[in-house]
Amino acid sequence: MDFVEVLFIVLGAIVLFGADLIVAIMSFKSLGDRKTKTGRYTPSWSSMNVVQKGMLVGLLVVMTVFVYWLSTDSILAP
Repeated sequence: MDFVEVLFIVLGAIVLFGADLIVAIMSFKSLGDRKTKTGRYTPSWSSMNVVQKGMLVGLLVVMTVFVYWLSTDSILAP
């Protein structure tokens, strides 16, 4: 590969993943700010609304199913 091709690949990666990295850094910073203000990183279960609880439980279920799907040797495995 030429230098120009490598340069385009690196610039493409920065464009694609740069915004994600910025958002991740900002969210980690807000977690630290929340810890200093309230004493905990995340809100308590009782203070979360129904949609947040459902999204959290759904995320855990989807991730568990995804890991099981990847670990089994079935015809649907990628």
